[in-house]
Amino acid sequence: MAYLRNTAAALAMSAIAATAWADAPVVSKVNVEADLSAYKRSNALEYWPTLADDLGAAIGALVAFEDGENPIVNVEIKKVAIDGDTVLPDSGEFNYLEGQVVVHQGVDETVEKAVDDRGSEVIQTFTLIVTAMTDPAALPESTVVIPPSQNDFYNALVGAYALKVVERLDLD
Repeated sequence: MAYLRNTAAALAMSAIAATAWADAPVVSKVNVEADLSAYKRSNALEYWPTLADDLGAAIGALVAFEDGENPIVNVEIKKVAIDGDTVLPDSGEFNYLEGQVVVHQGVDETVEKAVDDRGSEVIQTFTLIVTAMTDPAALPESTVVIPPSQNDFYNALVGAYALKVVERLDLD
């Protein structure tokens, strides 16, 4: 049964990816950073040191790359939390990702200026928050709940964040 469920999930994700690739936005580069310095006690990068690389790869899988004057997508993850707390438990679980997305047209990747001296222009900026919530109270009494693994949550949140970044890109 688990094999069937995993196979069905893999096929669904493949179908979603194929559909997304058909209309994939064209960019020249995707940069992702995880700057959690606003939360002095945040320990997320101790558990997930490759968060920026993993999110960059997930976004990269959903866009098309072409060199030249295509837009540059910069994503800065600013908060990783579990139920609002930036100090993750020993399991490293989290259910909240927050960041800023800035899209530049041109060669400059600076996020501080709307227009720079080389002509790079900020064409889009938005804050993106992805959170996972569960409500065991809504389940029937006879339901057996199998909690997801640490990697399940991580992969789901990183994948959902990447998908939402790409869905919100307005590059026309």
